[in-house]
Amino acid sequence: MPEARTPPTTTPREHVLNAIPSPGSHPAPRGTEIEIWWSRVDVGNLADDVRTQLAADLSETRLAKIERYRRAQDRDRGLAAHSMLRRLLSAVTGTPPAQLQLGSFCISCGENGHGKPFLEATDGSRDVEINLSHSGEVVIVALAAPGVQVGVDAEQGRTVDWNALRNSIFADQEWAATERRADREHRRLLTWARKESSVKASGHGLSLPLRHVVTSDAEGATWSASMPSGVGRVAGTDLDLAPDVAAAVAVLRPEGWPDPPVVRRISIG
Repeated sequence: MPEARTPPTTTPREHVLNAIPSPGSHPAPRGTEIEIWWSRVDVGNLADDVRTQLAADLSETRLAKIERYRRAQDRDRGLAAHSMLRRLLSAVTGTPPAQLQLGSFCISCGENGHGKPFLEATDGSRDVEINLSHSGEVVIVALAAPGVQVGVDAEQGRTVDWNALRNSIFADQEWAATERRADREHRRLLTWARKESSVKASGHGLSLPLRHVVTSDAEGATWSASMPSGVGRVAGTDLDLAPDVAAAVAVLRPEGWPDPPVVRRISIG
């Protein structure tokens, strides 16, 4: 079922999510436009009043899921990502964040309740396409025009046991390409982000083995991904957010490349 709830009365929240437009003041992306909104969050250390204000934007269902996380870092990350998503959608639609109807759908199994998120309108239309990701301190949201199947992923730099993950994530040629680079750790994270954004754009998510999603460099920051049969073609672009962050956005399209996305950073807390 779509997620929505009646918003509680709270103190003003303008200082919690700075730089997000006010409700109803921001036009949805048009044509091939893609918007990227991201933030670096001091996860695990947010003030209690900030957590309360972020939680006021969420549905009861989403909030219950977040409250089951054992670590404060995970709870803060979830609060920040989903509050940011809802406030951006409120900026586009004019609907208060907690009253927005959000659903999810998995193309692989054909069922609702999990998979790719979407904003549901009363008439069944789509005002905007959405995707989100979070890693470490980083939360990121992608907005695209209706009908543009978009996926986004961010991987913050961290210690990774690549030997354990190599065979499940990388095709042999991709691994060999990272071995030849001086920045191999960042490149591996970037290849991972490309693959994750690709399967998210497709709507199949991790039901598609990442090893079978093979990425290839194109011009500049653009790239393409060879997908399993029947999924379609994915093209993407890398996102230069911060030196310790590997991120990418992907779209499902039969030809061509996505336009350079508009990237905006906001502060949370």
